[in-house]
Amino acid sequence: MEVSSTVNAAGEAFGGLGKAGLITIIVISIIAIVTLVWIFRETGKRE
Repeated sequence: MEVSSTVNAAGEAFGGLGKAGLITIIVISIIAIVTLVWIFRETGKRE
């Protein structure tokens, strides 16, 4: 929920920039997803 809220806030903040803003949102989303996946994989290895 926190990630989607952040993306929505970023969308409103960068909406006026057009393509540059869209690219920024996509990059931030990819980084967030990769980070979450990496954290979950690391947590799974520890158990």
